[in-house]
Amino acid sequence: LFGFQADLSLMSEVRRLSQEVSSQFPVIHGLLNNAGTFDGDYSGRRVVTAEGNELSLAVNVMAPFLLTSLLLDTVRASGSGRILITSSISQGCGDALTDLQLKRGWSGHRAYSLSKLCDAMMIAEMHERYGDAPRLCFHTMDPGTVNTKMLRAGWWSGGASVRTATTSFRMLTEDSFQQSSGKCLSASEISDASKRAKLWQDLEFLTGAKWPAVQR
Repeated sequence: LFGFQADLSLMSEVRRLSQEVSSQFPVIHGLLNNAGTFDGDYSGRRVVTAEGNELSLAVNVMAPFLLTSLLLDTVRASGSGRILITSSISQGCGDALTDLQLKRGWSGHRAYSLSKLCDAMMIAEMHERYGDAPRLCFHTMDPGTVNTKMLRAGWWSGGASVRTATTSFRMLTEDSFQQSSGKCLSASEISDASKRAKLWQDLEFLTGAKWPAVQR
């Protein structure tokens, strides 16, 4: 069992993390991007990171976008790789795709909903560009109602224990999810190729991510 630690609000830390992981594990079979934050790190105010990004965007969206780009070849090297990003049925706020940093109209719920929409759009675009089942699969999911700090802070107290919440674990480990790629949530923005491409371009600019050339 190996552990790695990084501040996912900072892209410099994400790059360091990817180097440490790939050095220790030159081949990875699965990557689950599950880390997330809410409501300005539970402060109730819009927080900007040291690199100048709105916190929910940085942690929930930019970090998995950059980390996946940096570890893509490491996962693909397994010959049966799987990459997941946790989204949510709370995804939405598509009107804010032109203001990813939410410089106007920020709220904790709005920032979170936008970030989860971006996650679903990202995984759909990754599937379109790089999906190659069973060699490389991309999926997203709603994890269900789980009794986490985030749920209690923003919605209510209840749901499944984190010890028994298994949706992401099943999607990462069960063979059935290697048979096809592209399991995703539904929304008009997610199915809109032009909006996905614009988001991809924006995130490349924000993170400096360099993705491999698409091979058709």
